[in-house]
Amino acid sequence: MFVSVISFSQKKTDKSKIDKPKTDKLKEEIKDKPKSIEIKHAGLLRYDEEIKAKRLIGNVICEHDGAVINCDSAYFYDSNNLEAFGHISIIKGDSIFVYGDKLFYEGATKLATLENNVRCIEKDMTLTTNLMTYDVKEGIANYYSGGTIVNKENTLVSKNGHYYSASKEVTFKQDVELKNPKYTMRGDTLRYNTITKTAFFLGPTIILSKDDYIYCENGLYDTQNEKSQFSKNAMLVTKEQKLTGDSLYYDRKLGFGKAFKNVRLIDTTNKSIIFGDYIEYTEKGSKALATKKAIYCRIFDKDSLFLSADTLFHTDIDSVNNMIKAFHHVKFFKSDLQGLCDSLEYNTQDSLMHMFYGPIVWTKKSQATAKHVNVTLGKHGIYGFTLQTNAFLINQADSLELDKFNQITGKVIQGYFKADTLSKITVRGNSQIYYYAKRTRDSISGGGEKIVGLNKSMCTDINVWLKHGDMDKVTFLGKPESTLTPIKDVNLMEARFKGFNWQEEKRPKTRWDLFTKTDLTEKKEVKKKKLD
Repeated sequence: MFVSVISFSQKKTDKSKIDKPKTDKLKEEIKDKPKSIEIKHAGLLRYDEEIKAKRLIGNVICEHDGAVINCDSAYFYDSNNLEAFGHISIIKGDSIFVYGDKLFYEGATKLATLENNVRCIEKDMTLTTNLMTYDVKEGIANYYSGGTIVNKENTLVSKNGHYYSASKEVTFKQDVELKNPKYTMRGDTLRYNTITKTAFFLGPTIILSKDDYIYCENGLYDTQNEKSQFSKNAMLVTKEQKLTGDSLYYDRKLGFGKAFKNVRLIDTTNKSIIFGDYIEYTEKGSKALATKKAIYCRIFDKDSLFLSADTLFHTDIDSVNNMIKAFHHVKFFKSDLQGLCDSLEYNTQDSLMHMFYGPIVWTKKSQATAKHVNVTLGKHGIYGFTLQTNAFLINQADSLELDKFNQITGKVIQGYFKADTLSKITVRGNSQIYYYAKRTRDSISGGGEKIVGLNKSMCTDINVWLKHGDMDKVTFLGKPESTLTPIKDVNLMEARFKGFNWQEEKRPKTRWDLFTKTDLTEKKEVKKKKLD
């Protein structure tokens, strides 16, 4: 008896283990089996034997898996499909409403195809088209022959569109246009979130407004807060400026933008360009801050001025003129003038470039230094420069004998340019000059000029004329004190004024020297020391 009970219990346990998988499988089959469309109401019901369908007429209401279908009339086929006509509506839950004039609904796939005057409404979003497929189960609406979506102030039009109710996103393709009272957006592919009102660009896109336009090939635009991020050939264009970079950030409400990597800010009015790897731009006043290999370029008729610094500030003075401020490790290059200093200010209104803290200016064979250096730039090029306090100008006396230098000092030294070449120098107050006197060789000696002596003169004011970068003529205003030392008796080291410092090695020879390997090496060493 005891054995029988044990045997019976064991068999019962094994049977439950075998039956459980079968029960679960059966439940899954029942769950996955398509439900039949239910007829909730119809004014008249007839069965058409020929087409195997129920004919429903008058105030027809059907329900399928939580979705309610209303229409004027319908055919309900034995295949669990529904063909409906007139005043069609599909209501799912309390948020999604779909309307149309004609419907074909597949019960097995829960896919509805609607035609003519089709609308899909969810809260403040309305989609209209003439032909649409609607996946009732997943809440996905698709159109392929043109459609429009209105979401508060935004109206989106495209040839193809896909609306995903779960994520509240719409994907548009081909001839996409988003209209807003403030701007119009056009592109090839666009994704739009109806809750956040954010548009995502997935191809070439243009955003137009009355004040500017934006182009990019990838990015996003928060239409509600008017903030955007653009990448891949990104460009912001205003009436006077054009900002480009690998990526852009733009706040339309504030009129503020940021650009990153390979940035260019082009000022079409003033014919200038700012380069850098980071630029902040404010539309009001056309203010810009540039760092990371920042370069300012001013375009002249026959030449351009390139100016680099750790930080550049740009602002508009008026509709025609602007101000540039440069800070730290400032260098500039123009074919007829080069220079460096620690800080610089350039005002296009008075055409003056003010140089501060260790300024040096080079032009052909001459170097100029002072506590304060001002350079005058006109529309066509450089007009001249002014040296004040500790003014010192050095000029190479001979291209072959590099150890001989003409030198000028005084309270104020002014240089004047003609045809992009330094042609005249005036020295005012406590003027002193060292210059190597030359004499023309005869034809038997090979022609040209040779240095015959060193002239040292002191006078109140001195004028110097140059030819091809060489001192050609010197005149004195007042009675000078002069001595001429024959060249054979000249001690080259003594033939120099106090403070003499020829710094040719610092001179940028081309615009590519504005950021030299030396600068980069120094920055790396500083960074390494900080880490250590």
